[in-house]
Parts: sequence; structure tokens; C-alpha cells
Amino acid sequence: MLEGISDSNFHDVVRLLVQDNRMDQRGCNLQNIPSRGNGELVRRCFVPAPGWVFVGADLSQIEPRIQAHIMYERYGDNSLRQIFLDNVDLYTTMAMRTFGFEEKYCVDKAYSPDGTFQPRKLMKQGVLAVSYQQTPKAFAKTMGVSEEVAQDFFRNFEEQFPSFKTMVKDIVDKMKETGYSETLFGRKRRFPQYKYYQKLIRQNEPKLRELYIERKKLLAIENPTPQQQKKFKQIQEQIQELRKPFALASANEREAFNNVIQGTGADIIKQNGNRMYQVCREKGWKMVASIHDEIIITMPQKDVTPENIQLVNDVMTKTVKLSVPLKSDTVIMPRWMEEYKPEEWFAKYGQG
Repeated sequence: MLEGISDSNFHDVVRLLVQDNRMDQRGCNLQNIPSRGNGELVRRCFVPAPGWVFVGADLSQIEPRIQAHIMYERYGDNSLRQIFLDNVDLYTTMAMRTFGFEEKYCVDKAYSPDGTFQPRKLMKQGVLAVSYQQTPKAFAKTMGVSEEVAQDFFRNFEEQFPSFKTMVKDIVDKMKETGYSETLFGRKRRFPQYKYYQKLIRQNEPKLRELYIERKKLLAIENPTPQQQKKFKQIQEQIQELRKPFALASANEREAFNNVIQGTGADIIKQNGNRMYQVCREKGWKMVASIHDEIIITMPQKDVTPENIQLVNDVMTKTVKLSVPLKSDTVIMPRWMEEYKPEEWFAKYGQG
């Protein structure tokens, strides 16, 4: 049954897997070891064999690149894609266009002309806010800026990157219609509970309206009695309970969008991993790990040449082709977390 999974037999396959009590030996999940604090100390305990080094290569800004690709391919919108084609700092450039400030106000850690917020930092979080369909009011509270700044950001963002919100809406609308979202390579994630959450939302609406009206009346009382305060607390608890389906449905909508973007990134790194494994077999190297957007291999120090480092970079950036260029940052490591850029390594140790 596990051969040829399709929409028609998907639930039967999942049921079979859930009911299978056989245990599979699992190794250490390196993705759960943080790269900071004590996690860094743990990572530094991983060393290659004598005479060998680790080579790590990651995909740089893969998620916004996927978004730029979708905006260009589906909507003919080149606004985000052009930033990558120009090979300039993504969030600085986006902040300059969105806020209309000079570059000096939009570089990392710089403040707006009035000194009230950091445009580049706001830009990075703002992309997520638009992706998650956050309101300007909620975004202002999260970022600690005025609602006026948040309103300006949302309005200007939509003008500068016109298809971004449309892309998010179309992905979510497709999930609402079909019950799933899929990556650019057709891998689906299903949301079987979404329609049930929507049903509960409709059922709860009349009662919620009653509770809102009752709560408004209690809020209007200047000096409420203990009984009225108790009643207000009960109403708040009821509202919170009845609103749970809203939160669950909203989470599904965010996850549907995330699946398309993050899931496509995962698909790309898997294809890169497949090719990297073949290269390692041909070269006598070893593929060690795939951690988020990074692949780590190990090779003899004598094989660390510009040509081989370029080969690793090509695997990461040319295995999958999008309408935007992919970029990889490659480092050489005598031990995990002790990183040298290729030019630093060759300056210190030479070539091969």
C-alpha cells in the first residue's frame, strides 16, 4: 500500500502507519541543537576524522526568493525579484522603497529620521506580518511603534510589492477550497479539521454576539459590584472558549501559506541533498547532515580546493532553478562552528 500514495488512498495509508507499533531506531536530531549558548559548546564537540574537514553550505534567504519567484511567475510582478537580480541587501532595499528613506536610515540597526523605529528591523518583521495577515494595529503593538507608522507600512508595502498580499490570499483560498496547500513541487499538506473549525465558528457566532453585548453593558458600569465583576469574568472566559475555533482556523491558514514557502525550501534542500550525496560518492567524501537550509559534508583537507568548493556551491545553487538566482554561503570547518570562509581558509592553509 505504501507504493503509490494518492489522494484516494492517503487516509488509509496514514491509518496503517498510525496502527503500526514497530519501532524504528533513530539517530540524534542535530536540528534541535541550538547554535548559541550551550548549544554551540555541544556543536563544537563534533569533529571530522583526522586529516578531514567539514564543509557547510546553506541556502541564503531561500524563503523570500521563493516568494519573489511566485510573484513573478504567477502574477508578472518583478518588484521583489529585481532586488535579488540586483544582488543588493534585501531588507535594506525593501525598507528604502517602503518607507522612502535614504539608505543610511535603512541599514542594519539604523533608526528612522525621527529616531522612533528601525526601518530594516521593522521590514523583516513586516514581511512576516503581511504573510500572516496580521492587522496594522496588532503589528504596531508587536513592534512597539505607533499605529500611524504601522498603517503607513502596510499601505506602502502593498504599493511597492503589489502581488504579495494577493499571493498569500490565493494560497489560503485554495486551502479553504481543497483542504490542502502544496509546494511548488506538488507536495501537499492537508488540513482536514479546517472545515470543522469553520462550522464551529458559524455555530458560535450567535452566542458570541450575545456575550459581546452583555460585556459591553458591564464595561459601561463605572463602579461594578462584586457580582457584576464575577459575571464579567465569566463572560470573558466564555468568549475565550468560543473563540478557540477562530484561533485554530487562523493557525491553519498561516500554516497553509508556510507550507508553500517553507515546504518548497525543504523540497529544494532535499533535491540538493540527493545530488550532494551522489557527488560525495563519486569523490570519496561523506555527507554528514542536512540541518534546516544547510548541508554539511566532510572531505579530506587535501581536497579543499577552489574547484571543489565551487562544485559544492553549484550543487546548492544550480540543482534547482527558479526565476531568481539562488545563493549559498559556504564555510570550511576544522570542527563544527569553527568556520572559515573559503578565501580565509586558502589564505591560511593554501589550496589542497
